[in-house]
Amino acid sequence: MPVDRFRLSFATVLMLLLAGCASVPPPEPADAPVAAAPQAAAELPLQQALLAAHPRTGNPARARALLEAALAATDDASRALHPYARTLLDQVVERQRLDAANLKLVQQLERSGQQLKDSQQQAEDLQRKMDALADIERSQSARPPRRALNR
Repeated sequence: MPVDRFRLSFATVLMLLLAGCASVPPPEPADAPVAAAPQAAAELPLQQALLAAHPRTGNPARARALLEAALAATDDASRALHPYARTLLDQVVERQRLDAANLKLVQQLERSGQQLKDSQQQAEDLQRKMDALADIERSQSARPPRRALNR
């Protein structure tokens, strides 16, 4: 299941990146580098959030903080990226929720496993006691009954 979730997250991020690339206008001539600076500055938090959102090596809390900051930005370049940031934030929040639920289930499974071991040990102890009682009963019935002595 974690592999499927990873694939789904990876595919969604890839689609977001491809959609972002498709919506980016072609580069302007070299005489206008000033216009590209606000767009690059607005994309930086989103790029950092993408790196931080990586399922295995990322930091979801940092990704969430970066995305929330990107959504709080009000300049035009940042607002253009809000749909991507919102979508990625939704995925990060959902992954955090699923990770918390998974941790809870793992802890519950460990407790159940320990209870099972305790129950098995208790059952073995009871079986040993029953076997000992059965041995005592057999040893008593194997003795010949005492006969009264004739006087």
